Amino acid sequence: MNHIATEHRMSDAELRKAIKTLQSRADDARRRGDDDDATRIERTVADYRDEMSRRH
Repeated sequence: MNHIATEHRMSDAELRKAIKTLQSRADDARRRGDDDDATRIERTVADYRDEMSRRH
């Protein structure tokens, strides 16, 4: 059976919510001293922000 990968394009509202949620998680990870996790999360936040800037 073949699986076809489909990309869900998040709406602007979904992207904004994801950015807010992930930034909160990154901040929490930094407070706990988990800098590697925070850095990975912040890379995703940066990608999402970049996506938002390309849309507008």
